[in-house]
Amino acid sequence: MADSAMDFDDSLDFELDDPPLVATKKRKKVIGLDDLFNDHKKEQLKKKKEKSRGVKGPKVVDSDDDDVNETANKLSEVLDDFKKTICEVDGHDGGLNDVGQEDVTWSWGLQVFGTQRTPLPLVVPQLEECLLLQNSLSDELKVLLDHSSQMGETFLEGLLLNGWLSKLIMICGYLEQPIAKWTLNLLFYSSEELLMASACDFWCAILCNKTGAPAVKVEWLPSFLDLNRALESYGFQLHLSTINLTPVESTPDTGSNRRGPPTNIRAWIKFAEACCQVRSYMILSTQEVEDFIGILICLFLERQLLGLSGALHNCLRSAINFFEEKEWNRSCEEVVKSIADRIPVDLSCLRAVECISGADTRSKQLRSAVAYRFLTSCYAELQLTSGKDVLKFLVSINMKDKTCNLFKIYLCLVLAENWLLFGSETKTFVNELWSSFIRKCSIQISNTDFRPCAQEIRNRASYILQSMSRN
Repeated sequence: MADSAMDFDDSLDFELDDPPLVATKKRKKVIGLDDLFNDHKKEQLKKKKEKSRGVKGPKVVDSDDDDVNETANKLSEVLDDFKKTICEVDGHDGGLNDVGQEDVTWSWGLQVFGTQRTPLPLVVPQLEECLLLQNSLSDELKVLLDHSSQMGETFLEGLLLNGWLSKLIMICGYLEQPIAKWTLNLLFYSSEELLMASACDFWCAILCNKTGAPAVKVEWLPSFLDLNRALESYGFQLHLSTINLTPVESTPDTGSNRRGPPTNIRAWIKFAEACCQVRSYMILSTQEVEDFIGILICLFLERQLLGLSGALHNCLRSAINFFEEKEWNRSCEEVVKSIADRIPVDLSCLRAVECISGADTRSKQLRSAVAYRFLTSCYAELQLTSGKDVLKFLVSINMKDKTCNLFKIYLCLVLAENWLLFGSETKTFVNELWSSFIRKCSIQISNTDFRPCAQEIRNRASYILQSMSRN
């Protein structure tokens, strides 16, 4: 019995050892699948590396058929001959769409914001001395305000955030200097977005009050100098000599060395729009608005402000409509000068022209005038000072010549189109030169011309020709 019991125990031990053996077999199967997957991934990486090396010649074919290999060799030779032919026709050494072929960098933009500076806020008198607080508060609140100078500001912040401050000012019909300077400081320099936005809404309500609302007498008004001071603190480079004319990569913000603009720029644009809409207060003069439009166009060219294009368009429209009819013709010339002096003649000038997108008569006139100014600057070194002279020169250019600067021709094509399309130029000779230039662009540049800007010129010229034929 003892022996049989021992045999029984041994059989139990053997049965207990079975599960690990089964588990080991399953683990081996999993490892085998992993190996197959890794081998497959290695094979894919190997093929990708071979493709990235640009290995020329016949493709590797699994079949051993010699006819397939011979066909692949012939196709490869035909492709090489085709590339050489295209190079000879176009006059380029880089081949057809080869990696590293010289091309025009199609980018626009000016970095008009540098490092933010420490703001210099206005000197604000004691808020608790305002007549608004003295007349609106009960005796108990006046006692509390007398014990702490901060209580007056805290109380006014609550009124500002709730929208009651502007209503009280409207009822009183009088805006005191301390409250005016305090709210403007919040608008330009506050880091709290709610206070900043509320201060902006406050000033827009005061300046652009609805028809029928009582007029508000303002004890202190901001000026163009205050707008410039705030913009300089954001890092904007007002002086033309300091404007960076080449787009550069943005650097990360590092504490005090932050590169602008701050979030206050949205409120700044909205406030500037309100200033342009009101001539009764005369916050801005005619000359200041002329310069201000040039600043606005620079803001359009700052890629960091692409999300504010709608606000900038509204502000630009208000600035253009600021001038009276008798002022506009002279001011339009000054605005063109303000824009042209700030922006280089490259893709950024095309962007500047496109930013003036209003459908009204003034916007079209300004767009045409700005395009004409840039057009006459394209060949200033050749002393071509009129649009007619520039068109004559463009018609005389042989665009098939490999030394031809197609990029500059593309600039002139777009600028001349905007000049004639939105302007009032009706001279027959100028229109004939324009038609000859368009036809030459579509004829001398073939659809197999792969020089930089060649196809852009051809496509745009074809579109203009179709538009002219329909008219």
